[in-house]
Amino acid sequence: MILVTGSTGLAGSHLLQELTSQGKHVRALHRKNSNKDFVRHVFNAYAKDAEKQLSLIEWVEGDVLDIYSLEEAMRGIKKVYHNAAVVSLSAGDRKLLAKVNTEGTANVVNAALEEGIEKLCHVSSIAALGRANQDGITDETTDWVTSRHNSYYAISKFNAEREVWRGSVEGLRTVIVLPSVILGLTDINNSSMKLFKTILKGLPFYTHGSNGYVDARDLAYAQVMLMESGINNEKFLVTSENLSYKEVLGMIARGLGKRPPFIGVNQPMATLAWSFFKAKGLLTGKAPIITRETAATAMRKYTYSNRKIKEATGMEFRPVSETISDLCKIFRENDFFRK
Repeated sequence: MILVTGSTGLAGSHLLQELTSQGKHVRALHRKNSNKDFVRHVFNAYAKDAEKQLSLIEWVEGDVLDIYSLEEAMRGIKKVYHNAAVVSLSAGDRKLLAKVNTEGTANVVNAALEEGIEKLCHVSSIAALGRANQDGITDETTDWVTSRHNSYYAISKFNAEREVWRGSVEGLRTVIVLPSVILGLTDINNSSMKLFKTILKGLPFYTHGSNGYVDARDLAYAQVMLMESGINNEKFLVTSENLSYKEVLGMIARGLGKRPPFIGVNQPMATLAWSFFKAKGLLTGKAPIITRETAATAMRKYTYSNRKIKEATGMEFRPVSETISDLCKIFRENDFFRK
């Protein structure tokens, strides 16, 4: 049997759909107050027989910060997919990021070693990779460099990877996947779907940065393929295409019937924006929608290579335009986004 952590999140829900589409029985770890609604939405959108596939899931309550719940959830399990994580570029979440992403991963590794798990797949992030020089290509060999440009999220994911490598040294077979920006069906207030909400309200601005993108369905498929392979103790960058923010925002806007962003933002404007929203957040008590980290990231140009996973597995990725078209269609045809 298989265990999935972070089962109600963006990556986890699509992984559940992929695993059950192959007829696999899955134990899904979820926190006490987690919302399973979007798991069902993902299955309704993509599964051939949603009810049949959902019946293959055994839901168990637990938390990556509770080692005892992890050990109990892993009993009778052969493979573990570790998708649980906090994703945030807010400096105010520094302690939470370290707690969940790093300490939580250490707990998963320790429980896997204790319970004799055969293989672990850890979902990391491109943020845990070193950054190539401007106009350079980042891949699995790019060295991590300590820098003030590294977000607390990046640091937490880099340290989480170190825990997985420790586990491999202690005898746990592992694979690590490092997705770029994940595009997939989830709550419109979370993850990349927030872009859709922002554009729906009207967004005239775009930044001159670029990034890598991957469909959540492709990330799920890549995880399963690597776990079913004989590949062990390797990491793979999982990304489809490198595109500018202007291109991606334009695709979303056109898919939603909105005007694409048309005003380019320079560095001084970005700095002014995050400073304004920081001050507003202090006055209102609400988390700012733009932080120093998000503003800085939006101005940088990153290029990622998917050569390693394609050569190792023959993996083919969906074009980003297809992913966005699918999501816009689901968005237009369903009202659960607005609830």
